[in-house]
Amino acid sequence: MTTAGRLDLDELLAGWAQARRLPDADAERIRLAIVPAVAAPSMTWWSEFNDKLSTAISRATSLPVPGLAGVQ
Repeated sequence: MTTAGRLDLDELLAGWAQARRLPDADAERIRLAIVPAVAAPSMTWWSEFNDKLSTAISRATSLPVPGLAGVQ
């Protein structure tokens, strides 16, 4: 809540962050040191995922439900 003559917390934090901003090159160097590089997914990831999913769905729908196995 802002009152006459007083800044609110958002304004104070924005001013603090602006005054202490790292140069882009330094920020990128720090980010690269902290965040591991992630390899791009293979070109066939979607096909491999769909194969696994299709297999799981096929198995789940083709096998009898254990509770009904004796009825079928």
